Amino acid sequence: MKPLTLTLKEPPSQRVELSALIPDRLSGMRRSAIAAIRLQCGNRKVKVGDLFSLSGGDASQLQLRGDLGKFDGIGAAMAAGVITVRGRVGHQLGAAMRGGRIMVHGDAGDWLGANMHGGRIEVRGCAGNQVGGGLPGDAHGMDGGTILIAGNAGMRVGDRMRRGIVVVKGDTGDYCGARMLAGTIVVFGNAGDFAGAGMRRGTVILIRKPERLPASFNYCGILKMQFLRILFHHLTREYPNLPELRGRGPLCDRYCGDLATGGKGELMILRASYPY
Repeated sequence: MKPLTLTLKEPPSQRVELSALIPDRLSGMRRSAIAAIRLQCGNRKVKVGDLFSLSGGDASQLQLRGDLGKFDGIGAAMAAGVITVRGRVGHQLGAAMRGGRIMVHGDAGDWLGANMHGGRIEVRGCAGNQVGGGLPGDAHGMDGGTILIAGNAGMRVGDRMRRGIVVVKGDTGDYCGARMLAGTIVVFGNAGDFAGAGMRRGTVILIRKPERLPASFNYCGILKMQFLRILFHHLTREYPNLPELRGRGPLCDRYCGDLATGGKGELMILRASYPY
């Protein structure tokens, strides 16, 4: 059976909440029933069939096509299946996601993977602020799963992150890894200012040394961190589009901090290559 494909007819005038359309909820539904689902669009309700043309029938492999920059909550709380988006998406992509996989061939908005518990998110473009962070009022951000961003990301990547892995192949804004509780962030490009500010635990791995590091981090010297070999081997095996990690580590300049919040976190700036 062909994947269930929703093709946007024309961009809506207001933002649309699309969290109702996830594979585990649509499984077993007729296409006519899916087209009749009502979505919140600004201060009114609209039917799926009014916004999208539908084809195919396998809801476990949901495909969305078109400029979905005004569509928020795509894949929110999904537990299984695959969502593929060909076009940009709005805010809170994969928020509270528990399993499955989301692939976006375009850019994503703010709070990508917010409060994520499991699963995988891959964005072939750029992402906004608070990737893997927590929504306003939440005690922590993502606590499981993997996020891979091929382009740049905004400010506060991994803010209050508790578990999981975030990989950014481009640059990030300021405060990358701020207030981290645990988890791992890997940044290929420039990490902006104040990386790791306020972090309690967790690991931020940088390919390039930032111009400024928080003053409350202590330099621990050049260390051979063998876990980097294991981490990079896992990532390059699971994500073939990360060849840049092959041969990286385990030598790094290690900084511990933030000393203002206990000093149990770490910033690692990779040094030499290591064939494996």
